[in-house]
Amino acid sequence: MSKNDKNKGIVEEWEPASQKQRRGCHSSDGFVKVKKTLDIGLMNIEEAFFSLSDGGFLCLEYKEKKYGRVGLRRIMPQSMPFEYISIVDDEQQEICIIRDINELAEEQANFVRKELAVRYYTPRIISIDEIKDNMGFVYIDANLNEQKKNITVKDVSKNIKLTNEKMLVIFDVDGNRYIIDDVHEIDKKSLHLLGPYLF
Repeated sequence: MSKNDKNKGIVEEWEPASQKQRRGCHSSDGFVKVKKTLDIGLMNIEEAFFSLSDGGFLCLEYKEKKYGRVGLRRIMPQSMPFEYISIVDDEQQEICIIRDINELAEEQANFVRKELAVRYYTPRIISIDEIKDNMGFVYIDANLNEQKKNITVKDVSKNIKLTNEKMLVIFDVDGNRYIIDDVHEIDKKSLHLLGPYLF
C-alpha cells in the first residue's frame, strides 16, 4: 500500500451492471457491487504527534503544523468507538481522521483515549423521580450513581432515543449524553414517567 493509499478509505456501492457482469454471479437485479477508494483525510500517523499543553489540553503537530488545542469527535460512536476519530482545530475545522487508535504508539493512543473519555463521559441513569414539560423543554429529575441530576432536554423526539429495543439515550441542551441500559429493568415509576417519550 502506498502512502497515499493510507489516507483513503474503501467503500462498496451498487452500480448498474454491464452486460458482461449480468452474466456473472456478482450482480443482483441488474446491479453490481463495486469497491471505490475515497479520500477521506485519514491521518498519516508517521506525521502526527500528540502532546498535552501546560493547561492539560490535547495538542497536535501534524504535517509540520502545530495546533495548540484540538478536539476529538467519534464518527461512529456506537459501532466503532475507537475507530474513525475526527480531529478538529479550535475553529471546529477538521484536520484529519484517525482510522484506528490502536495504530498509534501506546503513549499517543493513551492521550487520545483519555481525551475521548472526558468528552464522551456517559452517566447511567438508575431511576427517575419526576419529569416536567414546560415551554418546549423537558426537565428530568434523575438519579445517577450516588448523585441526583436535573437534565434539561429540548426537542425530545430527537434527543430521547431508543437505540435498540432496550437502551435509552438522552441528550441534554449542553450536548451531554445519559443512558438507561435497559428500560425494561428500570423501576415501574421511572418507566411510567418515561412512557410518553418512548417513541
